[in-house]
Amino acid sequence: MIGNTVKRWIRNFTTRLFILSGKYKLLFYILELTKNIAKFFWRIPKYIKRTLLALQRDKQRRNNYSDIKNRYLIYTIYEHQSSLQDYKVIFLEALAKISRDVLIVVNGKLPQADINRLAQYGKVLERENEGYDVAAFRHGIIHTGKEALQQYNQLILVNDTNIGPFRDLEEVFSEFNSDQLDFWGISMGEEQLDFTGYNPYGKIPKHLQSYFVVIENSLLRYEGFYDYWEKLSDTDSRNKAIGKHETVFAKYFYDRGFKYDALIKDTKDSALYIHPLKLLKQGCPLVKYSAFRNYDREQYFWHGLERESEIPDLMEYIAKETDYPIEVVSSILEDFKTRENQSYILIIDGVENIIPQCTRYRVLNKAEQLRELGYTVRVINNSLVQLQDAQFASHIIIYRAPFNDMLKEICRAAHIKNRPVYFDIDDLVFDTKFTDELEFTQGLSKREKKGYDTSVLAYKKMLSLCDYAITSTSKLKDELEQYKNKVILNRNVMSKELVERSLQVKKNSNDNKVKIGYFSGSITHNENFDLISQALLHLLQKYPQVELHIVGYLDIPKPFQKFKKQIVSHEYVDWRKLPILISQVDINLAPLVTTTFNEAKSEIKWIEAAAVKVVTVASNLGAFEEMIQDGVTGVLADDNEWESKLERLILEQDLRAQIAENAFEFVMNHCTTANRINDFLKEELV
Repeated sequence: MIGNTVKRWIRNFTTRLFILSGKYKLLFYILELTKNIAKFFWRIPKYIKRTLLALQRDKQRRNNYSDIKNRYLIYTIYEHQSSLQDYKVIFLEALAKISRDVLIVVNGKLPQADINRLAQYGKVLERENEGYDVAAFRHGIIHTGKEALQQYNQLILVNDTNIGPFRDLEEVFSEFNSDQLDFWGISMGEEQLDFTGYNPYGKIPKHLQSYFVVIENSLLRYEGFYDYWEKLSDTDSRNKAIGKHETVFAKYFYDRGFKYDALIKDTKDSALYIHPLKLLKQGCPLVKYSAFRNYDREQYFWHGLERESEIPDLMEYIAKETDYPIEVVSSILEDFKTRENQSYILIIDGVENIIPQCTRYRVLNKAEQLRELGYTVRVINNSLVQLQDAQFASHIIIYRAPFNDMLKEICRAAHIKNRPVYFDIDDLVFDTKFTDELEFTQGLSKREKKGYDTSVLAYKKMLSLCDYAITSTSKLKDELEQYKNKVILNRNVMSKELVERSLQVKKNSNDNKVKIGYFSGSITHNENFDLISQALLHLLQKYPQVELHIVGYLDIPKPFQKFKKQIVSHEYVDWRKLPILISQVDINLAPLVTTTFNEAKSEIKWIEAAAVKVVTVASNLGAFEEMIQDGVTGVLADDNEWESKLERLILEQDLRAQIAENAFEFVMNHCTTANRINDFLKEELV
């Protein structure tokens, strides 16, 4: 009886929740609250464990040092200029004065004169420039070894991004009670969302910023400290260095009972970079090098901020209130003003090499073209781009990137500053009326189709935010003109490297076989192969010497199984190996079903085959029809002509050779980054 009453109560309560919640918001709130309560109880054992470990560490800690200078310094340097900057040596000298031994780890190479200069302060190690300062710290720790490090009171880990010191460093060290701490640093980092994508805690916890960290002997005697560094690997990007080490180190050892602290605990509003003078007056012994980048309001605009710069007042303070050489900081400031003001064309890659051919032709080759014209070009992946990357861009080209908030902000800022923004697209993937034609999309489930359409509409939205469009074929240009007033035609061309690799290929065919190649570039190409399948079946039947080579993504139709001895399949290969693979065939196939989508396809297949003197038979459609002179630089086939046109080439070796030679001459003279200097760059982008 009681059980039934409880059931009815739960049912009635749940019903009321649904009624009261409108769109279930109240229910979701209760579920979220329940989840948080569960998390709380789940954390209790961890909290108890950490507390017990902390008590144990407190008992074991013996950091009462008789020799305060028994310190080991690992100082890391990366120099982007031609010679070592003075501010790095000034800071190193101050650190060396309070340290017994010094190891200087250089990422990359320095002139011998600079190595000699550094050697006055300690041992110098040069290493490959990889892994950022994190990997350099790791290198120094492993190089020195556990036994040696445990003999020191403190290990000081400092990189070369600090200008100063502006107060006595011994004073700074004296502010920390070593007998109550295991490690400390200059500044604390805020808890925030994990922008790196690499933090193992799922968010960025409160942490010590890694540019200046001091490890006490109590932590140096802990075996796990060395295990941590041994296991730390692959910090070859800024996000990896931050996500795997800087935002991990403090919590990692705190969870194991070790205690830490920082001189500057409140770093809200990026205080180190936005409020350097304020921190200096609060006792911070240094100014971060990058703080000088924010020398006026304009710099904050490109961070999406509205701030007054402290740098003018900071310069005055340093000159009047400190004995630091003002000419050193003046040089840094002038370097930022000069270096940062050099304009460039920014290309944002929305494909990010996921489809290598797309990134190669529309991003890297375009950059190569622009550099041939004398422009400075910067290329950055869409997932990494920040507003400040566009600060000195005279023009911004966004290649095949879907709408996102960062790109929206870049477009907004560019328009305020009267900088043109171009959307580069090389397929009709910016409107579902085109993609609905594809056999590929017609085979998707409703859920998959919805997801695919969402990405297409995101391209369309991004296109709408840009001023102009750039594209690769005349058909694409015609269609894009329905969306943009100005559309620029910039055809696909070969890079210098592809030209060089193609020229190195030597064709060797000593057998009597005629090899026909079908190079499938993407998952949308199966329907195109179906267009010519009957012609190929007849030719394989009629001519035993014909061999069909299929490369890449293709589901080979069942009727071809009977000719399996005449069919050779190849895996999809890297573009650097493609010239060799194409050169192994005598005839290159480029069929396209007649659709608006296919009419917009570019002539890349013909260009790449021509570069290794292989004749192409292509559908008499779109860019092929525009670029190929039928019977001279290639062969164009209507849907009902494939068998006859292929048969003639099978039988006439001399014709194949002549057309291939003509095509080679044409593409080498008209279709490379070195010779396709389109007026669109000079007239439209200037």
